Amino acid sequence: MKIGVQFQTHGVEPSRFVSVARSAAEMGVDGVFLWDHMVPFVGSADDSAWETWTLLGSMATVAAEFRVDLGVLVSPLTFRHPAVLARAAATVARMSGGGFVLGVGAGGFVHDDRLFDDRRSTSGRMADFRKGLESLRHAVDDQNHRHGTTVRIWVGGDGVRVTVPTAARWADGWSGFAPMERWRDRRVLLEGLTDGRPMETSVLLTPLDEVTDVRAWRSAGTDWIIRSLRPNGVGDFDLDPIRRLVADAR
Repeated sequence: MKIGVQFQTHGVEPSRFVSVARSAAEMGVDGVFLWDHMVPFVGSADDSAWETWTLLGSMATVAAEFRVDLGVLVSPLTFRHPAVLARAAATVARMSGGGFVLGVGAGGFVHDDRLFDDRRSTSGRMADFRKGLESLRHAVDDQNHRHGTTVRIWVGGDGVRVTVPTAARWADGWSGFAPMERWRDRRVLLEGLTDGRPMETSVLLTPLDEVTDVRAWRSAGTDWIIRSLRPNGVGDFDLDPIRRLVADAR
């Protein structure tokens, strides 16, 4: 089982992300991820987060030094165009010299949508997600072929009608959420739709999911446990949950 950390992109100076990524890598994580929102989930609609892909480029040197995966979990296809995403991911993958996880989702966070004047219905957004993920698959395959990169597409989310079936069709991996029973149900659905094609599986644990039984998640078939961290309010991240996860996984 692999352990990852996801940093939220607000409330911390941009230059700090390189050093916290280095600290996490020194602890023994297998992957460092950023989320991708224009507006933080906490605070007001007028708050602003740092731009995720700029930060990812700055963190590539850490990934190269420690041979850890770098990734985004997730970039919404509502405001990230597949062709641009594929090229951005290939660029960062080449800079980091290792694997890059291009996590994508269907979006729908109201404050992000407001910035882009996105007034699509949920059904319209999900239909566009299907088309967008297919386009992304072709674009990523092209970039990997051209540049010798190893960008893997993950889909984040656990909707049974569109998200999981679309991941089974076009992605290399899937990332769901706790509780374990819900995650396991979605994994069974995923396996039934992939016809034996191997896929990476991940659970993203939020700060609300404090109780973590690593052995139970391993038994459930999880390839990755990724712990999301929000800023601690004084311009930094508390890495103690990551240290405990890494120790338990060993």
